Amino acid sequence: MKHPHALVFLIWLIIIGATPQQERFLTCVTQISAHDLRDTPHSDERLTVVILEHHKFLEMREAFHAHKTKLAFSSLQARRIYLSARMFRDFETLLRCITHELGHFATQSVYEDHAERAADRLRQRARQTCKFAVQ
Repeated sequence: MKHPHALVFLIWLIIIGATPQQERFLTCVTQISAHDLRDTPHSDERLTVVILEHHKFLEMREAFHAHKTKLAFSSLQARRIYLSARMFRDFETLLRCITHELGHFATQSVYEDHAERAADRLRQRARQTCKFAVQ
């Protein structure tokens, strides 16, 4: 039997509206998150990340009644993460937001503190592994 760390889990990921550099980074972060997401409901279905210009993001945010969010929100049912293009201005904001949204999927919770606990673990791995993708 193989060592469990030798197993590779992949997420079926679709990224819409990203530059090649953004796509590399988002792919890296979601792939290192795959282990945390593998046993969640519908984990065999695609996860879509949609990057929108900020004014379009605000319109989408209103449509989903996600009034409190500033740069990102998720729909667990649709398996979609919506990101404002403004989030890509600096690495720390991007890292904080995308791991937080993936934390919602990992915990299957709409509660921010649940997502943030999962995001902390993802963030540490992503900071070590994925910074190359944004340089």
